[in-house]
Amino acid sequence: MHFRVSLLAMFLFASATVLAHADVAGNWRVEFAVPTGEMAVTMTINQKNDVLSGRVVNEDGEFPLKGTVNGDEVTVVWTVPEQGQPLDITVSGKVDGEYITGTARLGNVGEGSLSARRMSRNP
Repeated sequence: MHFRVSLLAMFLFASATVLAHADVAGNWRVEFAVPTGEMAVTMTINQKNDVLSGRVVNEDGEFPLKGTVNGDEVTVVWTVPEQGQPLDITVSGKVDGEYITGTARLGNVGEGSLSARRMSRNP
């Protein structure tokens, strides 16, 4: 019986470890370089389990975002108008505490490096 309980405990612990998602909720300063130049935005992320929502703010306005987090990997997408057409911006990277490093992709224009720093956490 003791052996069975130990196996069950090990399985539950391993399952919880696999299912744990990085905490990315909060306000982030995001900077990225793409073929069209360097960009910086402020991102507010709300998190419910692995689903992300929120908004991105830059000099052109405020845009809703959506995304996911899987372990320590995060992906966020928002759409901006570019010459009258929608342009998806996708950022993806690895979360390390208060930092994210990865890539930003502007539709079919190209991609570049990304770095983000959490400025504050959501209450």
